[in-house]
Amino acid sequence: MQEAHAAYTHAYRVKQLGEQADTWYQARRLTEYVAAVGVHATSLPPGQERTEVDAWLAFADAHLQNLTESASAPKLPTPPKPSGDDLKPFLGHWSPYGPRSY
Repeated sequence: MQEAHAAYTHAYRVKQLGEQADTWYQARRLTEYVAAVGVHATSLPPGQERTEVDAWLAFADAHLQNLTESASAPKLPTPPKPSGDDLKPFLGHWSPYGPRSY
């Protein structure tokens, strides 16, 4: 069971690492896109379209700040307590519910 718990913890952390990397890439990609839209916005004349683009950019900047903060401060995640079903993939032919349970 100790080996199954260790394998479960490892798999959980690998999954979290992938999600953190995805968040980082998304933040980077969106930062480039928002910067390009910002450059385009400066070429717009004052008016409703410019006002709408500026409002959208304000929203996008706030969203990016949130993404950037979560991507820039990764921490080693602590997995939730696994259920028996969570441990099954790591136990081979053994049951997580005891030697006589299948």
